[in-house]
Amino acid sequence: MLTTLKGKLLHVSKIGLLSPTNEEKPIQKPSIDLNAGAEILSHFQQEWAELHELNENNARKATTLAETINNMHDKINKDYNNIIDIIHIVNGKPSLNKSIDKCAVQLQQLHESFQNTEESLINLEQIIDKIELEKKKVDHKYQLTLYKEKKLANFEKLRTELAVKHAQSVMDQELKQKKMLEERQQAFEEAFNNDLETYKSLGTIPKIETKVQTSALLEEIQLDLDQQDLETFLNSK
Repeated sequence: MLTTLKGKLLHVSKIGLLSPTNEEKPIQKPSIDLNAGAEILSHFQQEWAELHELNENNARKATTLAETINNMHDKINKDYNNIIDIIHIVNGKPSLNKSIDKCAVQLQQLHESFQNTEESLINLEQIIDKIELEKKKVDHKYQLTLYKEKKLANFEKLRTELAVKHAQSVMDQELKQKKMLEERQQAFEEAFNNDLETYKSLGTIPKIETKVQTSALLEEIQLDLDQQDLETFLNSK
């Protein structure tokens, strides 16, 4: 029974230290210390080695105790047989016969007491083993809970840092785009004002040669100008 419990405990320990899922995930470059938890694993291995050594010592002691009890049992049986022989020899004396019968009964009772003591010692040993095993299991669960809580805290911290960096990156990009649009808007307004002044002085708008650029063309830009006021101004001329 102890061997079965040890096997189950070892199996549970191995499963608890593995990943909670067997699904394949894309390989990512680790962003945390992969050696985290090595000390805890070493601690559990040391605890298991101590538990195994303790169980081996208990098994050796139980074997020695069983041999001692067997020797005592053999000696008692031998003495009992000797007494029976003596009873047969002195069967002619009633008083001595009664005393010997009484001693035989006492020896039988003593023999039964030894058997009960042996069973009690075996039960006590099993109870001690169960208590020690439960204690180790509770300690293992506690250490595993602490390890999980530490990993979750590190994960939440990393997720918060990444969220802050992402938000800052988005904000910087929006500010950059806003600034670029404002600069382009200002440049187009200046160009329009220059064309308007040229039209006022010359009566015509000079043709501007467009060049292929990576930026947007002038006619693709929508200016925030009042077209009705522009048409009224041009018609008045």
